[in-house]
Amino acid sequence: MTPAGTIADAVRTSGLLNGCDQITVALSGGADSVALLVVLDMLREEYGYTLSAVHVHHGIRGAEADRDAAFCEALCKACRIPFRMVCVDVPAFAEKHHLSLETAARQLRYEALEQAAPAGFLATAHHAGDQAETMLFHLIRGSGLNGLCGIPAIRGRILRPLLSVTKTQILSFLSERNQDFVTDSSNFKTDAARNLLRHTVMPMLERCNPQTIPHMAKTAEMLSEDEALLTELADKAYADCILPPEKRASDSLSFQMLSDQPRPIRMRIYRRAVQTVCDPSFQKLREIDEILLCGSGKTVISGDFSVKMANGILSFSHASLPQVPVFPDRVPLPRKLPAVCCLFPQKRCEIRILEPENYSSPISPKLHNAFTRCTLDYDKIIGNPYFRQWHRADRITLPGRSFSSSLKTCIQAAFKPSERRCLYALYDDLGCIFCEGIGIAARVKPDAETKKCLRFFISPEPQHSNSSKE
Repeated sequence: MTPAGTIADAVRTSGLLNGCDQITVALSGGADSVALLVVLDMLREEYGYTLSAVHVHHGIRGAEADRDAAFCEALCKACRIPFRMVCVDVPAFAEKHHLSLETAARQLRYEALEQAAPAGFLATAHHAGDQAETMLFHLIRGSGLNGLCGIPAIRGRILRPLLSVTKTQILSFLSERNQDFVTDSSNFKTDAARNLLRHTVMPMLERCNPQTIPHMAKTAEMLSEDEALLTELADKAYADCILPPEKRASDSLSFQMLSDQPRPIRMRIYRRAVQTVCDPSFQKLREIDEILLCGSGKTVISGDFSVKMANGILSFSHASLPQVPVFPDRVPLPRKLPAVCCLFPQKRCEIRILEPENYSSPISPKLHNAFTRCTLDYDKIIGNPYFRQWHRADRITLPGRSFSSSLKTCIQAAFKPSERRCLYALYDDLGCIFCEGIGIAARVKPDAETKKCLRFFISPEPQHSNSSKE
């Protein structure tokens, strides 16, 4: 099979292109992103998506960076692919936030991509070599199974179709097509940890076994499946073992029969129980497990947040620990509207469809206002919307902003710890589109073309059901 067939088949096998209607490639001009652009261009008629590209100029490397930008623009012009360049100032951002250039560049790059392509999917050119380096990077940092899973093939609206493709296959593919690319000279410096792994450690491992990189990529895939299953089992165990609010102290989160669960499940339950207060170290999780197995004891996790084991009950206590409700991982948005969802004690969410003539407030083209903070364009929702509890990794691009924000950071700034786990958050296939008290995603903001709005009315009224009612 030719290199072109090998890469095209690898992308097809990934299944990531199924159902895509719009894809934007993060185009640096290097071999990897050029190969990704070319192969997605080859496949777009087969899958029926529209294709565009974005180049991020980082404000470093001077004339070399200008050369890269010009190359990307010329390549897209030759391929008749819509192109956009976004300029960021990495050195200034790194200095202001006390970050390394590598970390600052990565953060600004993703924010710039979100800004330039607010709709559809973003495709990045991470390949099997990047996957192996990431696994090794997490391994030497002492990461757990989640870190060893490496780079996910899909996260939110980010697609990585080349994760099973090696660098050698990419270069052969480009050579076969006589396709030029540019080279970033900073990639050869070994002062950055990842470059050191790439140019020193990985070649040594490949001398031991030439199939090191594809084997590591396959291992990451298998570990990802294991992690997904363990997480699913931990979620079920969490729901089975948690004591209902009426059986525990108002300032605690308590569990019974945890000792019957396997240790990997217990450790995940501990992490979930404390994640709104702190990010626990592995040692702290072990301390919790030790008092559980001893049948009694107490350990301090952070500040006045402690864990106590007594009478077969493990309790997490904090002066303002939120009462964490238990409901399925996903609760579909009711199909018949209006409807009332009662997912949290003492709080209800009424959901209505508003036609243009019934808007209680005009749709403003300005920034987030009181109306659009809880109102979104129903027809801009991608896939089947659902409620779930927000996760630490969730991000949202709010209207009027040119970058995405950590939902966790927004929530911590807006709510007390006791309120943070009881927030209504709605998601679609591309990620979070509404969070109570935070607002809606820019991509679903109503505009002059909006035909139908989805509006949320959240009120602190006593409710006694944990299910959605139509």
